[in-house]
Amino acid sequence: MLEALERIRGFSADGRARFLADPMVQEAVAYEVLKLGEAAGRVSKTLRRGHTEVPWGHLVGLRNEIVHEYFRVDSDALWQFVERELDVIERGLRPLVPKRP
Repeated sequence: MLEALERIRGFSADGRARFLADPMVQEAVAYEVLKLGEAAGRVSKTLRRGHTEVPWGHLVGLRNEIVHEYFRVDSDALWQFVERELDVIERGLRPLVPKRP
């Protein structure tokens, strides 16, 4: 999940204007958000209950929106996710991942 966050940051690094102007960047970000939601849905209920700082249900909901309403995904809303939620999600996930030696 952290890798997906890093990819989203890379794809969106050129800012909002570039994001909104480039459908390929939007598609790349949407795909990574889809992967985040898929992974969140596979996390055990026990872990999710113990780490409510991660918006598990929201991630799954975004995944479902992308999959089932793909042609109606709002680019502005996707950008808002990038701008406002990535740091919160990362802060919640980072402690759950063992540090590499």
